[in-house]
Amino acid sequence: MGTVRAFYDRADELAALERRYGGPEGELLVVWGRRRVGKTELLSRFLQGRRGFLFEATEGLARDHLADLTTVLARETGNRLLGAQALTTWEAALAAIEDYAETGPCAVVLDEFQWLAAASSSLGSVVNRWWRRARSLPICLVICGSEVSFFETTVLRGAMFGRRTGQIEVTPFGYKDAALFFPQWPPEDRVRAYAVFGGMPYYLEQIHQPAGLRDNILGTVLRRDGVLREEARLLLYEELPEPGRYFSVLRAIANGATRRGEILNKTALPATFVDGALERLVALYLVERAVPVTAANPERTKQVSYRLLDGYLNFYFRFVHPYESRLVSDDDARDHMDEVVAPQLDQFVSAPAFERIAQEYARKEERATAAGRWWGQVVDAKKSTVREVDVVALDANREVLAVGSCKWTNEPMGTSDLDELLSLAPHVPGTTSRTRAYLFSRSGFTEALRERAVKSSEHTVLVGPTELFQI
Repeated sequence: MGTVRAFYDRADELAALERRYGGPEGELLVVWGRRRVGKTELLSRFLQGRRGFLFEATEGLARDHLADLTTVLARETGNRLLGAQALTTWEAALAAIEDYAETGPCAVVLDEFQWLAAASSSLGSVVNRWWRRARSLPICLVICGSEVSFFETTVLRGAMFGRRTGQIEVTPFGYKDAALFFPQWPPEDRVRAYAVFGGMPYYLEQIHQPAGLRDNILGTVLRRDGVLREEARLLLYEELPEPGRYFSVLRAIANGATRRGEILNKTALPATFVDGALERLVALYLVERAVPVTAANPERTKQVSYRLLDGYLNFYFRFVHPYESRLVSDDDARDHMDEVVAPQLDQFVSAPAFERIAQEYARKEERATAAGRWWGQVVDAKKSTVREVDVVALDANREVLAVGSCKWTNEPMGTSDLDELLSLAPHVPGTTSRTRAYLFSRSGFTEALRERAVKSSEHTVLVGPTELFQI
């Protein structure tokens, strides 16, 4: 027997799919998200116990797609004619799906739809015309794929815009759901693991909990035969037209060049290429275009910084890509882990991973509509400097519910950390007397700070690694 793969969370996505199944009229859902985010696993779980099938397309010609779909339909329906003769047009294939739906409620998933559309340029229009008739049937048709830009421009805002009855974007796990893959690890290592592997289910599935964090990094990412050693290269070569130049941009960002000018200086690439590369990387959800969370017009502000969204890619470009020539043997990998990765790992965790975790925690605790960072000019002692607040949570009226400071070091946070946060808070637009102060610390808090927090319990919240994972 094969190993049963664990399936974590996705309760909201499953519920959304289940609501659309078995109704008197048809549903056309669009499901999209990055490669490796778990779309196919989600849809396969949805189909369990239901009448229906999933057809996963591959890169190829239309005749190959239609032949493969015919095989799936023949197996599902038992139709001997389909088993003997492949369908040759999409009109015929959709008619066969319609016949299947006429016999009872069903779900049909066309996965990796971008390959189907690339091989058949008129497919969107064909589906549109067919759906006018088929929508009266008890069918849940799911159009799914992983080319994010294609789905957001061509499917969601293109030919099928007026036909779809719903959409689900499948996103990476947050830090709490990611920790379901290694619940026995101490909270500090759960945070570190999230920083290294991110929230992509496929990456998290590679973790062998009994081995511990160090050996998992060594075995999956650093060793030449590690399952994730070449994952970044494979992903980017599939998604990007000039991978080498994009690699340079990603490496610059991972190593601290977060502003456009810094990226230009670090890469020495033409400004037109860097601007286009950043736009494409943001569209692919590989890079975050960050602005102060309080910005009134985020698209027009000049206060823009860039960070890698994916923890694994951030780790790869920080600790693997620059050292490829060194990471040849198992001994090399062990030495690199001990001499380079381990001494710098907690600094790597501190930003952006720990900050994002803190923002996620504050958003949920405060039931905020948005959470992120703030930075801006602060005048102090007749000197103006750019200062930053790690965590700012806002309500629907853009009032600041909470501000927070993060410290992932060996030293506990003390009253001076609270004083500094409180001194910056008035500079954050939307702060009021009701705004709470959050302090997030890896190494706890001094007794003096704890006493002070107790006396102002309504306004000061202390959060350590253990609290981050409490329900």
